[in-house]
Amino acid sequence: MKKADLFVQTQRKLTYTYAWLIIVFLMLFSLIVSVFFLGMAYREQRQILQTTLYATENGSVVIPNLSNSRGGDLYFFYIVDTHGNMIAGSEAFPQNRDVNLEMIERWHPHRDKFRLEWLPESDNHHDAEHSRERDQLLFVGARPFMTDDGKEAFIYTAKDVTFYFEAFQNLLLVLLFILVLFLIASIWLSYSMSKKAMIPIQRAYRQQQQFLADASHELRTPLSVMNTSLDVIELENGEDFSPYTREVVSDMKEEVGRMSRMVQHLLMLARSDSGSVEFEMVSFDLVPKVSQWVLAFEAVAHKKQIMITTRLPEEMEIKGDIERIKQLVYILLDNAIKYTSENGTVDVALGSNPKQWYLSVQDTGIGIPEDGKQRIFDRFYRVEKHRSREEGSAGLGLSIAKWIVEAHRGSIEVESSLGEGSTFIVKFPHV
Repeated sequence: MKKADLFVQTQRKLTYTYAWLIIVFLMLFSLIVSVFFLGMAYREQRQILQTTLYATENGSVVIPNLSNSRGGDLYFFYIVDTHGNMIAGSEAFPQNRDVNLEMIERWHPHRDKFRLEWLPESDNHHDAEHSRERDQLLFVGARPFMTDDGKEAFIYTAKDVTFYFEAFQNLLLVLLFILVLFLIASIWLSYSMSKKAMIPIQRAYRQQQQFLADASHELRTPLSVMNTSLDVIELENGEDFSPYTREVVSDMKEEVGRMSRMVQHLLMLARSDSGSVEFEMVSFDLVPKVSQWVLAFEAVAHKKQIMITTRLPEEMEIKGDIERIKQLVYILLDNAIKYTSENGTVDVALGSNPKQWYLSVQDTGIGIPEDGKQRIFDRFYRVEKHRSREEGSAGLGLSIAKWIVEAHRGSIEVESSLGEGSTFIVKFPHV
């Protein structure tokens, strides 16, 4: 993945995070406002109904006169026995008495109870004065009651709360509009905030890459001088060296070589991060190239008595950067031989299908633990740090291999069992 893409993805994630935080805050605010509105309306209307249910005068229940009411205050007030017969009552719309009584006929609470009931639109369009042109929402209260002759009865009263319901609907619409408006604003604000938040990260990253490139470049010259100087000393005075001196010089050359390789890898990674490395994409037959590259490792493998086998087709035309693919094969072969014990085997295979071609390098080496598979392509990560240092590895090879593969729009994966070996599979699309 290119670093520019990484920064874009990070900025996008920050934008989404900031936007969701703002949206969640607005949703919580809307919920609190809605609950507060409903709670306030409920308490107010319940207080009115309770006052009506318990209103008395000289010890008798006060039955309000609703004949001239339009339902804005109370809608009905009934005293009903246990059989559903009305003992006394009043209503704003007498023609709806049957509907009202049917609504409450099976509701016999043992204590104060309140509930909402929908009253459907009236079918009486001839009586414009008493007809209802829309459904109404009634808030109904009830309580048990004992008549003067000791019989059980119930008091019911209702209030039209359609206005509150419609006000609540309008409130939700307003909140929804505000939510959409603030959603757009929050996305823009979050994008601006995430963009500003990325500035110091990008600056620090550029400084780090610049330092890495400069340091790698500056180290190449003294390392080359040291390596050349050691060669000169060995040529001029090698015959007079004691065994100890010869071993010291050999170790120094080995360390200088290891440092030179690491500096070269660091410089390449720094250039890849900055996007300054250009790939020369050409068409060529990969089979003879792989045979030649494998042959270059025969001597190294022979020293450890490792057998290298190949499974190659007769020909396979691909398009890519020859030097980079060569470097990729070298890294995979070097790792396979390096981590395979004596008398082991390394197998190199090529293949293709209509959509892609693949390269696999399989060894019988030490394998990779499960927790290491996720980090094997990280820079400076080594499965066995002590052994990697002895072999001269800095843990950068597979990072470079992954960069080469991704630059060719391919993928690299590893299959491994600890103690049994590993298989690196590289897949490239046909271009």
